[in-house]
Amino acid sequence: MKALKHLYLHFQDGQRLIMRFPQQSEDPVAIARGIRKQLDSPFLSIEVNGDLLLIPRESIKYLQISPAPSPAALPEPTIVGAVLVD
Repeated sequence: MKALKHLYLHFQDGQRLIMRFPQQSEDPVAIARGIRKQLDSPFLSIEVNGDLLLIPRESIKYLQISPAPSPAALPEPTIVGAVLVD
């Protein structure tokens, strides 16, 4: 069974959307390539329950993937080991 990931989308208007999905690949290079393609696209494209969601990138404030991909799959340059401080 593939590991589950969670995607938290935080929108400019304050709304939030949470999705769960299986890990898309075991290959860190393929994961990095997929992340880069999504970041370069004007839309975030996600298949959900047989439907295709195309979310305009300009409406997204930030997104969070949990747990993070392996360090080898992270976009360059990514700061690793950070901790949120209240």
